[in-house]
Order: sequence, then structure tokens, then C-alpha cells
Amino acid sequence: MLLFPVRTVTQFFHFLSISNARIIKLEIELHKLQLENTELRKRIYLDTTDFSMTNYTFMKAEIIGRDPSNINGFLYIDREQHNVRINQPVVSLNGLVGKIKYVGTNYCVVETIENQGFAVSGIDVNSFIHGVVKKKGELIFDYIKKDDEIHIGDSIRTSGMSEIFPPGILIGIVKKIEKGIHPFFKPVYIAPSVQISHIAFVYVVSGVKTPGLKDLTEPIENDLSIHKSIPR
Repeated sequence: MLLFPVRTVTQFFHFLSISNARIIKLEIELHKLQLENTELRKRIYLDTTDFSMTNYTFMKAEIIGRDPSNINGFLYIDREQHNVRINQPVVSLNGLVGKIKYVGTNYCVVETIENQGFAVSGIDVNSFIHGVVKKKGELIFDYIKKDDEIHIGDSIRTSGMSEIFPPGILIGIVKKIEKGIHPFFKPVYIAPSVQISHIAFVYVVSGVKTPGLKDLTEPIENDLSIHKSIPR
């Protein structure tokens, strides 16, 4: 059996604590740079003068549970922060995860992009074509006209035309385009940037000044499907 001095062990754990704090700080800075980059692209494209850099806060949270009946549709995260609100965006290092659906005393419920019916306004960063990303079996970039120039490999990000999500969060990459039978629109399929089943931590975004954010004192819909498997 190997024995180490108490001082050495203490110094080692102190080093791990400092390293973890630095990693979290770097991850947060990366999120901010990604959002700032999108705002710069939009400014260049629109030639706007009312431009300001991002001022968002990212709160890291651990995933502590999943809904067994919809394992990737809802996530349960710990609630160490006290200022979490319904409808706040939730992201990971790779992009959009979802939004806060329910806030409890010790945990929050996140509705993810993998939940059927989830929708978010999106934009193709190459062509600046707007649409709505929906979960309908697969993730679809909807309301894209047949003559719109969308290409496989294009990045789709949040457009900011929303009461909930700020612009610039990566949603996914275009993986398939079909002609479809609709007379005006064509189906565009997206590979999500975040593999919900692979993540252990997320970030709750605050600082989004929109009417979509609800105070903790406001009741939410009586959706029993969300509460039936909440860990106690």
C-alpha cells in the first residue's frame, strides 16, 4: 500500500479545484465569444449601427436525472443558483440544449430540442435564410421555400427572433434536403449539434431581457407528464 503525506494529498486536491474553476471559466468565455461572433456577422450583413457585445451570464448545472418515458426529451438539473426562471435558454459547449420548463426547490426541468413539438426560430448563417427548427420525428428546418439556397453542411443557429433564445446559439447542421410534395416549401433535415444522451452538464443562460422569461412565482401549465418522474 502506498502512503502519501497529508500535505501532498491536500495540495493535489487544491490543484484539482483550481483547475476545474479555470475550465469552467474558459467554457463560459467560449460561449460568449460564439455569441459575439454571430452578432458581428449580423452587423456586417445588415450594416447596423446599434451594435453591442453580449452581456449574458452562464450558470453551470449538473444533469441529475432523465425522464424514463422520454429519456432525451426532458432533463433534470440541480438548482444551486437561486435566480433560475422558466423559459431561460439552456446550452452546452456544442450548442442549444433547450429551455427551462419547470423550477422546483432543488432541481429544474429542461425541455430539450429532442422533445416532440419543440420549436425555435433559426437562421442559416451562410445564406441568412430564416425558418423554424422543429422536432417532428427528426429535427426539421421548416418553412424553407423551394427556391431558397440551403446547402448540406450549412450551420443553423438561433436567429434572435424569439422571446426566449438570443441569437447565435448553434442548433445543428443541415444533413439532408428533399424536394417534398408541398407546393411552396421543401423539407430540410438537421443533425443537432448537441447529442443530448451524451452530456452530463449544461449551462443556463441569463441576461436575456425578453418577456418570455417568467418569474418563479408564476404558475406554469399543469403538465403531469413533466412531473410524473421528477426525482424526490
